[in-house]
Amino acid sequence: MAKYGLHRGIRGSEARHTTTAQYYRDLKRQTGELETNVRQLQTEQKQAERLLAEVRKEIKSEKLEAAKTEAKTALVARVGFLLGCNKLKEEREGLQQHLSVLEKQNEELMQHIKQMEREYQLERTKFNEYIDKIQRYFPYVEKLLPLIDFCRNTLNFSERVIQELCKLKKVRLKGDFYPPEFNRKFRDENAAFSFEEDKSRKGHYHICVNDIPLVQWFREKANEWRNGLGIAPTRQDKGLKI
Repeated sequence: MAKYGLHRGIRGSEARHTTTAQYYRDLKRQTGELETNVRQLQTEQKQAERLLAEVRKEIKSEKLEAAKTEAKTALVARVGFLLGCNKLKEEREGLQQHLSVLEKQNEELMQHIKQMEREYQLERTKFNEYIDKIQRYFPYVEKLLPLIDFCRNTLNFSERVIQELCKLKKVRLKGDFYPPEFNRKFRDENAAFSFEEDKSRKGHYHICVNDIPLVQWFREKANEWRNGLGIAPTRQDKGLKI
């Protein structure tokens, strides 16, 4: 038996000799267990491969979505840039058109101003010529201006009366006349007012009433009023400023 690698049992050992049938049964059982384990491993391997494939698919899908997202973002940015460029271009063109309108309006305004300046210069020249003629042929007019102001503001004469006086005509008036010097009104029914040249000052004029200076006429009126009241005459006043 030794040549087959078999040995007899040890004396006194509790081990029992396994029969051939039992050996085959054990071998078959172990083989079944191994086959079961192999099938289990194969099942687990397939599950792992399927799971790996799903994971790879998900990863691929996520990358694809990420790529799509990046592409969309880039596209939106590009479109926005182009739209922005177009908008800026439109705004620039609009501003250029507005600027052209303003320049045209400014040119028209400058032409209008130049036209107004020419018209002003023409009118100014005519006015100067008019003044020169008045001063040459009616030199007394400038001297009458203070008298005109006095007649209008103090004596309250109408424009018609003042116009007649400026023609160096006598104008007969009746009514109450107020000299500030005496602070009262004096009545006259037929007073002949006129602008007369002052004989003591050539080229100067004063207001006269009944051919005497206005100041003297008012003094005579004041003395008549005092005499009527029995009041003694006062010293001569300095007179009205006209």
